[in-house]
Amino acid sequence: MAEREPVRDLGRLLLGHAARYRGRELQDVATRALRAPDGQHAWVVSVVNASLRARQALDHALRLEPRRRISRLRFPFSGAHHAAAPPRTLSLLCPTRERVGNVERFLDSVARTAAAPGRVEALFYVDSDDPELAAYQDLFERARWRFGRIGRCALHVGDPVGVPHAWNHLAAHASGDALMMANDDQLYIDYGWDARLDTRITELTALHPDGVLCLYFDDGQYPEGACDFPILTRPWYDTLGYFTPTIFQQWEVEKWVFDIADRLRRLYPVPGVLVEHRHYQDYKAPFDATYQRHRMTREKSFADHALFLRTERSRIEETDKLRAVIAAAPRRDAPSAAVHDAGAFWFTDVLRDNHAKLLAEAEDAAVAENAPDGAVLFADGAWTTAAYQTFPLATGLIDAIPEATGAEGRAELIVLPPGGTRHTAAPPGGDTLRVLFGLRVPAGGHVSLHDRPVPWDTGQCLVHDAAAPGTLRNDGTRPLLALTFVVPRPAAGE
Repeated sequence: MAEREPVRDLGRLLLGHAARYRGRELQDVATRALRAPDGQHAWVVSVVNASLRARQALDHALRLEPRRRISRLRFPFSGAHHAAAPPRTLSLLCPTRERVGNVERFLDSVARTAAAPGRVEALFYVDSDDPELAAYQDLFERARWRFGRIGRCALHVGDPVGVPHAWNHLAAHASGDALMMANDDQLYIDYGWDARLDTRITELTALHPDGVLCLYFDDGQYPEGACDFPILTRPWYDTLGYFTPTIFQQWEVEKWVFDIADRLRRLYPVPGVLVEHRHYQDYKAPFDATYQRHRMTREKSFADHALFLRTERSRIEETDKLRAVIAAAPRRDAPSAAVHDAGAFWFTDVLRDNHAKLLAEAEDAAVAENAPDGAVLFADGAWTTAAYQTFPLATGLIDAIPEATGAEGRAELIVLPPGGTRHTAAPPGGDTLRVLFGLRVPAGGHVSLHDRPVPWDTGQCLVHDAAAPGTLRNDGTRPLLALTFVVPRPAAGE
């Protein structure tokens, strides 16, 4: 009888290719085969996985790749392509284990489908005892030329702390305006997903100037209307101080976040974007040891659900914290007459496209204490020593802007600590405009002109009359980083 058990298991697992035969017991069948002593049933999983890989390849060729190509052709005609809002910085947060190949495919999908990949950072957490650690390190050593279009790829190695803790670790090291939950079994399919996310956040921020938002893409796993993999804006994260709760073993983590967002009425889909979740339960990926390490038994999932029900009071309290921030947010007045349309200046697109790299350079300099209080890059018609030695990227970009390097030009990096205030004065010379590019504007970062608040955020260029008295203030909890320089006012008709 025992000899027939592997054959029966194989038959039941193969039947799972038909959705009607997939049930929760398949998890137990796969687990039994994977954990059989001495690997005596390993052939069962090998056969099933071979069929799953064939199905995966066929699905990619017939469904996913055609969709990606079509979305690429449609993007130039989409509203996201023509959106006037400046692009935000985006942080993908991805714990991973024993899946170097998956991570490589994930990064490739991000690089191929982002309209402006230079403002995307992809952060990964891998356990220090991972058998494939050396392969991970080799992949990220090659990431600069392999995935160079992505602004930043970073590997964090640490103790085995579990997926929720790993997400929080990565969030603490992220610099993006939007923190995006990611998995190593995801593929980004629709081209311009980042631009669509920009457009959606812009639309919602017009309704909610406080910027406290939770969004999500279609992950191709659940029925329409269901949500997975939350995307949190920076004000949300800064208010609560964590990305995901750590009281659960695995299940209910995302449900916790979405429950708070639903109570707050700030849960929004990003339409028209598919991020394929190649999950084994849908027969979109092979069964592997990582699933068994991180997936839970049904008994543990029931325990997590019971804990979720018992902690409703905690979620209400977290919702109240966010409501307090929403209530205290200042009303955004109309921009002062001293503010000019940043889109009318050709160089603002160059700065936005290089935002992630400029931010990384500024952060590296601050950490190394080469510029803890900022630095002057150009003054009195010449570049400073700090420009060439510490800020070669910023120096190169500004040097390519002839308007910024005239005899009366001045460019500098601003580092404003929490609680700091900086007043701007008109530079000497003729009629000029000041360009203020937000490398990192934390929640609580403000710009005022003529004592009136002006909208400004991370990744945005603010162009205003240099003669207008301005105040830059940081009431946030992280240093504010900005790049600023002056340019002559264009002649009428230019």
